[in-house]
Amino acid sequence: MKIINCLLDKNNALDINGMSLGKLIEQSGKEFLWSDRECDTIDVIVVHYISAVDVTPADPYNVKTIMKIFCDFSVSSHFLIDRGGVIYRLVPENMKAWHCGGSRMPHPDNRTAVNNFSIGIELMATAISGFTSIQYDSLAKLALLIENKYQRKFKLVGHDMVANEAVVNEGLRKDIKVDPGQYFSWSSLLKRISSLREANVCNSFE
Repeated sequence: MKIINCLLDKNNALDINGMSLGKLIEQSGKEFLWSDRECDTIDVIVVHYISAVDVTPADPYNVKTIMKIFCDFSVSSHFLIDRGGVIYRLVPENMKAWHCGGSRMPHPDNRTAVNNFSIGIELMATAISGFTSIQYDSLAKLALLIENKYQRKFKLVGHDMVANEAVVNEGLRKDIKVDPGQYFSWSSLLKRISSLREANVCNSFE
């Protein structure tokens, strides 16, 4: 499985309206959009959606615009999957991406600060667009690839499961997150992962 490296750091040469993404990151006072993890075990995958619909409604899935959104808001995820299933690696897996904010795992786990022990995966989608079949395929393959790399099964959660009303009421954050939302089919994802496991599919990062 091919994964495109597009790390959110000062060396990223992706042209954004005449300026490199790396330069935009430097102008924000940072060298990269990640930080050190504060724990040793990584065992959770958090699924999100992202688009540029509020910036460019006519072109909500423009990868360059979405990369700039990461920079503008100082957020990040480890991976981004576009509508055609192409996977971009944005943050090294051993580092902490900034994708959950204040958060707590569902009961009975209950760990807080989910960024510390999770891999964040953004899917290009809007609140109402739904997701493409090939996005589910790529997400399932990526999830299994991560499990194979770390030699353990990962818990799969949505951003809405770890940044919900209860987390707001607890004072861990100010806003409720709803992604990946009602149009995300967990059953479709889990069926794909199960099929890949049964087929003993094992890829490596390229």
